Amino acid sequence: MKHALKNILVAGTAFSLACGQAFAANTEKGNEKIVSAGASVTELIYALDAEKQLVGVDVTSITSKDSSLPKVGYHRALSSEGLLALQPTMIIGSDEMGPKPALDQLQRVGVDIEVVDNAPTIEGLNKRIDQIAKLTHSENNAPALKAKVAEKVSALEANQPAEGKAKKVLFLLIHEGRPANVAGSETTPDAIITLAGGKNPAATSLTSYKPISNEAIIEMQPDVVLVSGRSYAKLGGSAAIIEALPMLSATPAGQNNAILTIDGHALVGGLGLKSLEEAKRINTLLYP
Repeated sequence: MKHALKNILVAGTAFSLACGQAFAANTEKGNEKIVSAGASVTELIYALDAEKQLVGVDVTSITSKDSSLPKVGYHRALSSEGLLALQPTMIIGSDEMGPKPALDQLQRVGVDIEVVDNAPTIEGLNKRIDQIAKLTHSENNAPALKAKVAEKVSALEANQPAEGKAKKVLFLLIHEGRPANVAGSETTPDAIITLAGGKNPAATSLTSYKPISNEAIIEMQPDVVLVSGRSYAKLGGSAAIIEALPMLSATPAGQNNAILTIDGHALVGGLGLKSLEEAKRINTLLYP
């Protein structure tokens, strides 16, 4: 028994050392093999023309139609075994990436774990562009991408409501059988609402995502309610959502059937390029 255990330990150590040496060798050559964990990270790798370095992505990521990249699971629930099978030199994600034990195991065998900025702000997005550009050796492409971001922001700023006329927009995270959560300040939905010219009534009293009472929703009197496209489809549309959340009937949003969808990919890993696209789409719907 002792000999068997010793052999297992020796084999495990040898495997770890071999993996570490292989990963280090690839990194030294500048030949990165990257797993991207998060939609906003993956979209930036593509936007920086660095997608050839990808060997895998998480399930929240959108890739090119002809991509056959393996999916490694959800960015919050990564498996070290599945990732090691791809022999990555680097995993890039936000601080939402995990779990920590899996990431620690990958680090022990020589995989670089890179956590990039995920602040839900334009400044955070530009910082993430620079970080990912450096990690993927595509720094020359960063200025043009940041210029595109600036153009998108300028287009949003050109269609803003007059002072005091901003519509109140609430983002609800809906789970069947549980109270709805609302997005407060310091969240990507709040940033999208602000960029779109809306006012998030939850931002003045809440940060992050918090459960919200029926009374609080009524008190906030949103003009528009945002939900993820997935929740909208799963619940069966705006009428079904109002039926499931009857307190909405006491708000302008419910009375006017103003339930809008937002692409869930735009909410993962901080404010991203997809977030700006969604902000523009919502801006046009709010202020046609």
